[in-house]
Amino acid sequence: MKPRQIVCGCVAVLALSLPGAQLPTHAQATGPLNPIGPIRQLPVPGARDMSLEPSPLDSAQPQAQGDTHTLSSIEMLGVGSLGLVRSFLDPSFYFSQSADTGIFPGTTNSVTSLGMNLTFNRNEERSRLTGSYSGAHVFDSPDSVYDTTYHNLSVSQEIHWARWVLRLHDDLVISSEASFGGLDSGGTSTQLAQQSSANINDTILTQRSRRLNDTTAGEVDYFLSRRSTVTFAGNYAALHFSNSGFINSNGITGRVGYDYALDPRDSVGLLYNYSHVTFSGSLPALQTDAIQLAYGRKITGRLAFQLSAGPQLLRSSSLRIVNWTLSSGATYQTRRAQYSISYMHGISAGSGIYAGSQNDTVSGMVRYALTRLWATSFGGGYAFNQPPTPVATVNSSFGTWYGTASASRNIGRHLQFSMNYRYQQQAAGAGTCPAATCGPTQSRQVLGGTFSWHPWPLAAQ
Repeated sequence: MKPRQIVCGCVAVLALSLPGAQLPTHAQATGPLNPIGPIRQLPVPGARDMSLEPSPLDSAQPQAQGDTHTLSSIEMLGVGSLGLVRSFLDPSFYFSQSADTGIFPGTTNSVTSLGMNLTFNRNEERSRLTGSYSGAHVFDSPDSVYDTTYHNLSVSQEIHWARWVLRLHDDLVISSEASFGGLDSGGTSTQLAQQSSANINDTILTQRSRRLNDTTAGEVDYFLSRRSTVTFAGNYAALHFSNSGFINSNGITGRVGYDYALDPRDSVGLLYNYSHVTFSGSLPALQTDAIQLAYGRKITGRLAFQLSAGPQLLRSSSLRIVNWTLSSGATYQTRRAQYSISYMHGISAGSGIYAGSQNDTVSGMVRYALTRLWATSFGGGYAFNQPPTPVATVNSSFGTWYGTASASRNIGRHLQFSMNYRYQQQAAGAGTCPAATCGPTQSRQVLGGTFSWHPWPLAAQ
């Protein structure tokens, strides 16, 4: 079965599992959306009424719903919600027209995208299912050889019992460009965080090649007391290329951690993380062991901060290297704006270019509602990759930048228009490409507009 058929089938099954007796009146959307974040990142009710099912709490004062992730979770801490987050289903279809510089130096190509987005959330008494799908076919003129199609699926399931919590999460990207800064892939910072936790990432720009990037994770939390929690988590990640010359990778990761709540807002933790990554061909496997101390602070509906750091041991064949690893993230939310930033350092699989690399990735995003109809967002990031040990004649490093900016406006009850600007550039160190074809080093800019149609009505911001 082809990847496109698999993705479409998954989306259809998920959509059919959601309530459909009434139409939703809101789900946040701005043009060709990136998938929404994990469960904890759902929008705070109030911008629109997302209710599909009447609730006895509707007439009462909204209740705060704090984030329940631990410092050892497969997902970082989030801000939770100040009100009741209800079930919703929001499909949309969009048309985008852009001018693209950088495919060839000194030329500007016309890029047309036709695609669809789907965001959904299903709340029940003890569980929550949430996620999104984004896919499009991209037409390039006058160079139709650069026509491409991408699919981006993100799904999270969370189930609560008296002392237990079960979480399942999957991120799938099928595209011809890297998730990080890829202008045609639609990858998200959430997916980059999942890749990093699995020691698999895709942060080096390459020549176009069809790739499948998938991370599947599971987690079980057990509450020893009101203050203490034990977490067991693991994931499987794969990065495969359709063209020869790239390094395919498969990795498994296991984690065990202990969290202790100092007070309702602050917590500390200790965790151990093990990973094992294999590569295509006869390249040796890569294994890491890491111990981290962690600190987190949460203020429901306003702030989430997390920092984990500690030593990391890398083993590959006869190679032994002691390094350090760090994972951090912060989200600050106000009534009209949300600010987020993350930084990660550690060993990754090498993004199809290296058989293992030391990776530093930082990314940030600002979203702001200007008025009831206008909203804007700005984002950017930088990734730096280098092999754990220098190799003569091989590229010593890759540094990749990207930036985004958009402004959107609702037009009536079903249409939305947005202006979008995207930028990316990559710098390579001295040496030759260790894989078949590394990415271009010239800058690339894309400027265009997008019309999206929502079959179910939009509401004001």
